[in-house]
Amino acid sequence: MKKLKNIILGTAAIVLLTVTSCEKYLDINTNPNAPTSAPIPQVLTNVTVNVGFTGGSDMHRYSSLIIQQFAGQNAPGTQSREFARYQIQPTDVNNLYSSLFATQLQDIEYILKNSAGSPHYSGIAKILKAHIYSQAVDMWGDLPYTEAFKAPEINQPKLDKAEDIYKAIIALITEGTSEVKATTSALSPSGNETIFKGDRVKWEKFANTLKLRLFLRFSAKDAAFAKAQMDALIASNAPFMTSLADNFQMDFVDATASQNPIHQFENTRSDQFFPNKFFVDLLNSKSDPRRATYFTDFPFGSGTYKGATPMDAQSFAFSRMHTFLRGELKRPLVPDAQGRVPANPNNNTAYTGAAPIRMLTFAEYNFIRAEHALRYGAGAAAATPFFQAGIRASMTMAGVSAANQDTYVLANGLLNGANLDANVARIITEKYIANYGVALEPWNDWRRTGYPVLVPVDASIAAETAIPRSLFYPESEVASNPNFKQKANKLEKIFWDTRP
Repeated sequence: MKKLKNIILGTAAIVLLTVTSCEKYLDINTNPNAPTSAPIPQVLTNVTVNVGFTGGSDMHRYSSLIIQQFAGQNAPGTQSREFARYQIQPTDVNNLYSSLFATQLQDIEYILKNSAGSPHYSGIAKILKAHIYSQAVDMWGDLPYTEAFKAPEINQPKLDKAEDIYKAIIALITEGTSEVKATTSALSPSGNETIFKGDRVKWEKFANTLKLRLFLRFSAKDAAFAKAQMDALIASNAPFMTSLADNFQMDFVDATASQNPIHQFENTRSDQFFPNKFFVDLLNSKSDPRRATYFTDFPFGSGTYKGATPMDAQSFAFSRMHTFLRGELKRPLVPDAQGRVPANPNNNTAYTGAAPIRMLTFAEYNFIRAEHALRYGAGAAAATPFFQAGIRASMTMAGVSAANQDTYVLANGLLNGANLDANVARIITEKYIANYGVALEPWNDWRRTGYPVLVPVDASIAAETAIPRSLFYPESEVASNPNFKQKANKLEKIFWDTRP
């Protein structure tokens, strides 16, 4: 899938120049006619497109399978089936690590080194750097930070403690926010920046909301720190997301090689991913109206939804991902005689592929605020309006009518009594449903809180003795940098994960 990253906007095409590859510093066969620099507007295009693409590729596949939103259902030994039983090997994450470090973060360093006098560019670059590093830490833990991107002086950077990186990137967000708000800038992004199209107010809202997300990670490890930092940020009157228009997401279009990467993967590797039985059963238990856009029904047209039983190759008869992740339909789907929607060329091309990759949404912001109010504020009464706003924002994204939203919220949108754990479970479970398609966050919340309650893959077939708490380091880094010490297994926890 890394090869499919050539997406979006021909004139602002992905510009991977020699300066943007961390592997080029030893290349002595230099072409004198090849460019060695690029305008920072083009490099920022490369970054934002790649950030969006990565949000719907390997990172999403690993986490959505681990957290049981999807089931890997193919013949034994195929990739999705192996990932679903927690068999994610060091070689499997090479491309993901390279995308984050050798492409996105390397390009960001180039922008930072070449944006003197243009704080609107350096500010966005710093906010993006913090976002990318937070994802990397959440998957791997300790990583190069202070010595990263210093080749050729430092070719084997040391690893910094994950918690130190978190605190450094929180400070980096503060710097980036200040720079984005600068009154003058020689250059300012516009349509070349493919997430907010140069809207610096939205970048400021995203930056502050991202801070809340990161502070909340400390809720189990250091509740006093989480409370103090969140309280202070909220009291500062800093702007946060106020509507779905503020979603941190990458929009894709109905054009060859420019479609949503989740949809692209479904087209190129059919019958790999199915809605997980746990996830579908959860929505069925609530008569959740989001099912109509999250999944196809089975039998098709029946309004009945069934998830895939993990490791059951016969589950191809059940529901499949639908318009929420694949874009609207251009023509009707055609079921087979058994009422299935087979992943054939006709049905695959019936979708536009223009669904966005959502990375941090207004719905998630409201769930963060609900949990903050519940844990550190006035309790359930103060948390409930945010809780309900998160549900409604999610349902609006999924095309649910106002009347159906009212019915659902009445049945599922109340936080009752003083039982903190039960109310946290309600919030995180609804957040889990709302973050369908958002890479890492459902897994992060499960590791932090234990919700929703999951049953691990059966021990007879699982590659780990429990649900993974992190990923192996990439083989490429372990082989080339002695500072990387491979983990014994994927049960090693990230610093903020203190749950048994």
